[in-house]
Amino acid sequence: MLLFFQVIVCVGLVVIVGTKLSQSADVLAEKTGLGRNWVGAILLAGATSLPELATGISAVAVFNAPDLAVGGVLGSCLFNLLLLAILDIFMGPEPLLRRAAISHGLAAGLGCVMLGVAAIGILLTQAGTSLTIAWFGLPSIVLLILYLVSAHLIAQFELRRRREVLEQEAEVFQYNHIKPMQAYVTFTLLAGAIVVLGVWLASLGDQVATVTQLGQSFVGALLLAAATSLPEFVASLAAIRLNAVDLAVSNLFGSNLFNLAILGIYDLVYLRSNLLVNINHSVHLFTAIVAIVMTAIALVGLIYRAARRSRLYLTWDGLGLIMLYLGGMYIIYQG
Repeated sequence: MLLFFQVIVCVGLVVIVGTKLSQSADVLAEKTGLGRNWVGAILLAGATSLPELATGISAVAVFNAPDLAVGGVLGSCLFNLLLLAILDIFMGPEPLLRRAAISHGLAAGLGCVMLGVAAIGILLTQAGTSLTIAWFGLPSIVLLILYLVSAHLIAQFELRRRREVLEQEAEVFQYNHIKPMQAYVTFTLLAGAIVVLGVWLASLGDQVATVTQLGQSFVGALLLAAATSLPEFVASLAAIRLNAVDLAVSNLFGSNLFNLAILGIYDLVYLRSNLLVNINHSVHLFTAIVAIVMTAIALVGLIYRAARRSRLYLTWDGLGLIMLYLGGMYIIYQG
């Protein structure tokens, strides 16, 4: 009963802080001049994904539970893509990806590349080729480099796109009454608070997992991923209510980029050996492949920009994301 009460309190605080964090990120998008896409994909996504980093480092460095850490990262990627379909329900008559800028395809495509690298790393270690340097694997270094390259590419693309927009129309400022330093400090404090709450929520999820006695791979892919992804959902939902659709969508695609960079960090702090050697290869490889397919479906929906919903009040791409997630979780549980 006490555990249930703690979960309710923690979730309530995450909702409050996550909503304010999204509002603060919207302010930063204006103050920095980098736009909602970059701020959502890098700053907001980084802040809401830090709980994965903290809980995962604890899992690999303290508890020697690599399956839990890797399952949490890859499962969180699946959960973030599921959130695109869930948020679509809150959009009203016009589909979410129809209102989002098509430029989100850059982050989605880069996410597929990083997921592919992770999948290749898992497949190679399963085949007995680990590509180990010192104690960590080469794919981990590639993931970290790709994340830095992704952040640079998205920033350059957004600055170029913003210049093109300003040539056609004057920029509208909504937050002239807020000073830049105030915006930076507020975002930093809220990001710190969401990290603490995210770690607390993940620890509560771990206690629930202990009580239910489910496997580490499944717990990581479902319970831990859902717990640590709650800040992303709250922040994205708040962004939609602010009519900042691009901030919401970029937060989810950017969170997947950050999660995959986290996978590389886990390998660096797992000093025992190459992290990918010590995991359930078939389960995590399957999870990575499902994440690639789900990202591709989201990318198709972003480009096709469906004008109508199905009878279930979802777009067909949203329905596909939900079905893939549920089917993937069932197979992971069976594995």
